[in-house]
Amino acid sequence: MPKNWNISVGSPVLTQGMSFFVRYRKKTEQTWTNFLPNPTTNNFTITNLDDKSDYELEISTICQSGDVSLPVYYTDSTTKPSVTVRWMDNQGIEDRICTQNACNFIIEIVKADPDNVITETKVLKSTDNGQTWSTFIANQIGNSLSDSVSSIGTTKYKIVVSDSFGNTYESNVLSYKRADMVEVEAAPNVYITIYKPDSGSHYVGQLKFDGLIATANGSNIIKVELYVRFRSIGAGIWFERTETHTVGNPQPSISLNKQFIYGFKEPSKYIGTRDWNGADSVNVQLKIYTSSGEVKIVSPNSVAFPWYSNYNQAIL
Repeated sequence: MPKNWNISVGSPVLTQGMSFFVRYRKKTEQTWTNFLPNPTTNNFTITNLDDKSDYELEISTICQSGDVSLPVYYTDSTTKPSVTVRWMDNQGIEDRICTQNACNFIIEIVKADPDNVITETKVLKSTDNGQTWSTFIANQIGNSLSDSVSSIGTTKYKIVVSDSFGNTYESNVLSYKRADMVEVEAAPNVYITIYKPDSGSHYVGQLKFDGLIATANGSNIIKVELYVRFRSIGAGIWFERTETHTVGNPQPSISLNKQFIYGFKEPSKYIGTRDWNGADSVNVQLKIYTSSGEVKIVSPNSVAFPWYSNYNQAIL
């Protein structure tokens, strides 16, 4: 990676009509390269140098009269700075996984800069597993920073330092993955049963799901909710209901089939007195609740509306 050498000449201060005659070379070579045009200010930059080589610089002052001073020599043979990041709590650099709603942490910044040439420290952060990076802290002050992860995915951090020669150096990368606390191995099938106990009346006989298999990471599953909302096409009436199953003995994993039976004749719950003709605007979802406060929304594998002629068949 090419480096830049920022030169600042303290004396003499150039005035109108004065300039510097500048040339430079690698310390391992004999040939000088002239830096043109001659600088007319006390600050200038030599660009695109080999970052693996040390250079020396020869500067002479050209006065208004045209006289040239004796040369002054500079060198860039400084120890290159370095920077690393690590977790403050254990000084480790391991990849971490968060199995809670949110994980808080402190990152320690360790810089080696024996020649005191670092001029800027920038913290970069990626929330898409390192595909893209953005500036998290533009000018980091101090040797630590705090943050937290709460969104599912992998967040990464690294430090970029700049030196007085215009070079940049990157640290290692720290990675913190926020895992999905509830893993659904199998989504359920949902059944909304219609039955017709007598002529001209349609009722929902049950809500049922089967085949739900889920595991919570680092906590227990305590409750499962089934939410159903749809519109009867024949009657134009909306049905909406939430049923809850509380896990009697909370545990990390469940394999669950659940049936909610009701044969109500409450007028507000009628599907309609006209022909059924099916349902539209169907919205069905399950929610899995954990002891750590996580709520996992699950879409069913399938939704069926079987229609039976009597109550006993409808609730099988």
